[in-house]
Amino acid sequence: MEIGLTGLDGFLGSAISDNLKENGHTVVPLDTITRSAFSNDKFGSYNLNTLDWVLHFGSKTSIAESKIHPLSTYEKNLNAILNAVKIAEISNAALLFMSSFVYGTPKYLPIDENHPIQASNPYMSSKVLAEEICSQICRIKNIPLIILRGFNIYGSNTIPGRLVSDLLIACIKNQPLAINDPAPKRDYLYVKDFNDLILKIVLKSPIKTGVYNVGYGESYSNIEVANLLKNLTDSKQEVRVVGIKRENDIMDCSVDVRLIKETFSWSPQYSLKDGLIDILYIKKLYQ
Repeated sequence: MEIGLTGLDGFLGSAISDNLKENGHTVVPLDTITRSAFSNDKFGSYNLNTLDWVLHFGSKTSIAESKIHPLSTYEKNLNAILNAVKIAEISNAALLFMSSFVYGTPKYLPIDENHPIQASNPYMSSKVLAEEICSQICRIKNIPLIILRGFNIYGSNTIPGRLVSDLLIACIKNQPLAINDPAPKRDYLYVKDFNDLILKIVLKSPIKTGVYNVGYGESYSNIEVANLLKNLTDSKQEVRVVGIKRENDIMDCSVDVRLIKETFSWSPQYSLKDGLIDILYIKKLYQ
């Protein structure tokens, strides 16, 4: 297949690009187009007629930055989805949009796709609006659309500010494993399982349009993740609770992933422990 992809310089986009190429697909970078101002006139200068899929992963993802610069977050993320939808229309391709956690404080657990949407910051709001934009246009233009609502996808790339990454950095630097709040629980999906899911989605025929939660299906508290890494690395460093709790933090994000597992005959192969072991082998921290 010939697959257009945005977000190639990001964690997920780069991982997906590498995996698609390894499986014999051609990846066409689209960031130059999607990051420029939307205009119907500009598309004539690009040869986009041969794409089978447009996978849209590129966005401004910092929640903290979205609160400081909300206008920029809305502008860039909504402009990008408009461009991505237009590319899919021109190429007669299917569109996959990587959304986010859009549920706010859960009203029930585990969170399924029918759970009410509640945007609690500009970044999340931009994803909700982007979902609505692409859903409406794709319905009008008959563009097959899949929306993925990702929970916590992690890998060997260390991205400061994310729990698994921060703990891995501490292990590498032989520093205490510091966490702000031991209690909040999150669902963690290893990027290799996510790559496998994307392959199943683009190869599925006919295309199974819809909105899908993406996660592993089991949640862990921050203290459980820290202790697991400590035990796996046989670290002599302590797990330290620094006591800086996030304002209005969500205490549990347990996710119901039955729909996506059944639809695409997909099941994650890496538990959190297995995923961390794989990363630690990559980083030569696990013997």
